[in-house]
Amino acid sequence: MAWKYPDVVIVVPGLIGSVLQKDGRPIWGTSPGAIRRVVAGGALDALALTGADDETDDLGDGIEATALIDNIEIVPRLWKKAGYSRLAAGLVEGLGLTAGENFFTFPYDWRRNNRVSARKLASFVGPRLKAWREKSGRSEAKVVFVVHSMGGLVARHYVECLEGWKTTRTILSFGTPYKGAGNALDYLCNGFKWTVGPIEAFDGTTALRSFDSVYQLLPTYPFVKELGQGYKRVFELDLPHLDRARAEAAHSFHEQIRIAQEGNAKVEEYRLSGPRVRPVIGTEQPTIQSAAWDGKSLTPLMAHEEDLSGDGTVPRVSAVPQELGFDSATYFPNKHSALQSDDVAFGHMRGVLTEAEVDPRTFRAPWGRSFSLYLEDAYYAGSPVTIEATATDNLQAIDGVIENVDTVTSTPVKLRPANGRYRVALPLAYGAYRVRLSADSFHSVEDVFLVVDR
Repeated sequence: MAWKYPDVVIVVPGLIGSVLQKDGRPIWGTSPGAIRRVVAGGALDALALTGADDETDDLGDGIEATALIDNIEIVPRLWKKAGYSRLAAGLVEGLGLTAGENFFTFPYDWRRNNRVSARKLASFVGPRLKAWREKSGRSEAKVVFVVHSMGGLVARHYVECLEGWKTTRTILSFGTPYKGAGNALDYLCNGFKWTVGPIEAFDGTTALRSFDSVYQLLPTYPFVKELGQGYKRVFELDLPHLDRARAEAAHSFHEQIRIAQEGNAKVEEYRLSGPRVRPVIGTEQPTIQSAAWDGKSLTPLMAHEEDLSGDGTVPRVSAVPQELGFDSATYFPNKHSALQSDDVAFGHMRGVLTEAEVDPRTFRAPWGRSFSLYLEDAYYAGSPVTIEATATDNLQAIDGVIENVDTVTSTPVKLRPANGRYRVALPLAYGAYRVRLSADSFHSVEDVFLVVDR
């Protein structure tokens, strides 16, 4: 492309999406193999915060974020990404960006309070936008944020609470839990353990409960149905192992954004040329959408009275900011880990970021035919890997491809009808894998998983 994109594009990753180093030594996210060693060895506890997050810029523990994770990253049952290399390549090639000039990635310490990360984002943006304006001669250039998952909360706090709106043109968010995600509540209350049958693979409960960022992922809307009563917000209840004061403080983080946005919306400059938020939402995947509390145990549920679906991590109703209606969103029937690299989403992204005079709703999956994928985050080597799916229309079989990310080899598979679903079970060697399902006139769906050594 001969022309240069006029604005600065910055990618902000989600939870567990940045490489972390301690005293210059990588301890998180250097490769798929490194992630598996962290999981298998239970070394997540090495990242635990030993005291309260006082929101200072530097905790003094020697840990810093240095890059985005390019490869598959999975902490089973918690959060997973297919990596950000495909997203970065799509932006650079599709928009004609130049890395280090008008394209940047923003790694951050995802354990920390998102206010800390937002302040660091403010310091990151200023000099880079200034340099681009001077180099390109575009004095009116602004920043475009392409954010995934929790990265959207970091960007939103910067834009609304730290006056970032004055130089921000667009926030394009993929699966951002603006109103929280049920997974976080499940892990904080019920613990974060991964087991296969009677075997406990690892326990990261202590680490997860020490992160303010995980508390800030708690659902903000009435989410927990108390026995014999209606739905209540998380901080209104005394739930097992949940620090109610921290839950309330986390809720105030979201309230701070809401109140700031309402104030900004009264400013004429904000109304006329302020940032646009364009949410991309994953749908039709089994997702925790509420929880039941009987006074003794908390049970996650895959519906909120009715099943409104989501991307497998973020409920559909959570992926849009409070002030926007759902008509502002674009929908893709895909999993949370794959939203930012969905083939059709790339076309939508280019349309939004180049401000093409096209109704973005036309980029929604036009077929009306889709898959729901049922897949564990990790399996043990030597045991069959079972992949299941449902489809909106009947098929004789669903074609799939399983790619070993480590060896870059692919194996075609067929999911055949079995007990109301389509199913395939096969043995796989130790490694990181990507599975993709497709059929004519269906929106393809993909996800990532691990096979780990016992």
